[in-house]
Amino acid sequence: MEKFTQVVFLRRRVSGVAFAALVFFTLSCASLVKKIFDPPQVALDRVEMQNIDFTGVDVILHIKINNPNSIGATVKSIEYTFDVDNDRLLKGKKEEKTVIAANDLSIVSVPVSLNYSGLKTGVIGALSKKELPYILKGKIVLDTPVGDLSFNIDNAGAIPVPDRPRFEIEKIALGEFSITSTTLNVHIRVTNNHDINLDIEKFRYEFLLQDNLISATDVQVMRSLGEDKSMAVTLPISVKLLGLKQSIVDMLRSGKIKYAMKFDLNLKTRFGPLTIPYERDGLAALY
Repeated sequence: MEKFTQVVFLRRRVSGVAFAALVFFTLSCASLVKKIFDPPQVALDRVEMQNIDFTGVDVILHIKINNPNSIGATVKSIEYTFDVDNDRLLKGKKEEKTVIAANDLSIVSVPVSLNYSGLKTGVIGALSKKELPYILKGKIVLDTPVGDLSFNIDNAGAIPVPDRPRFEIEKIALGEFSITSTTLNVHIRVTNNHDINLDIEKFRYEFLLQDNLISATDVQVMRSLGEDKSMAVTLPISVKLLGLKQSIVDMLRSGKIKYAMKFDLNLKTRFGPLTIPYERDGLAALY
């Protein structure tokens, strides 16, 4: 019995020593790896803007990772938030793993699309500005031999905003004048003054004389305008003289009119249809 007790004690002692040796070896290896493994350097290389149009922009985040070690690492995840003009338009996470080679400088690209409709001011509010300030914040997690390493990214800049298409009333011409009616031919020019295609679907207009609504209708267009191209449109507006105020009839006969025009330009965009409103008013001499 005494010999059996000694054997059990000896085995436990040997097992304890082996376990302690294993722990010591593991800690020593981890300590050694930490000494020979330098943390990679992670930074935002640049923010690239693509496909800038009237409704949004495609953004590519180029993240630079410099791994100075002879052992590779892996990008586990990239989290990011994108605030534009003080509104959070985007929050996302990319969990697709990317291997970072040993002794190498790698660029990891993250494409995101921003839609201005998420802004409090809406798309039209965005188009009223020359540029929109943004703040990008993010976190990158690397899987390394010394465990997960986390790196923060903080960047600010501005997104250029394309100018809205120009809408101009070139002239208003008086057509045939009779006792009961006349025609006003309104000559309009729509100009695309940006380096993107302008896909026009239709437009709606309202035409007023002395604050009296004369005509309102939709006009189908379905036309694409290239960079710095323009489109001329002539709107024949029929004016029924019967029932109009005498002051309006007299104004038409005088050859000078006080008019107002509301004009909604409907565009086709990659984020869906977009309506851009215009208003014009003033005095015009009839041709």
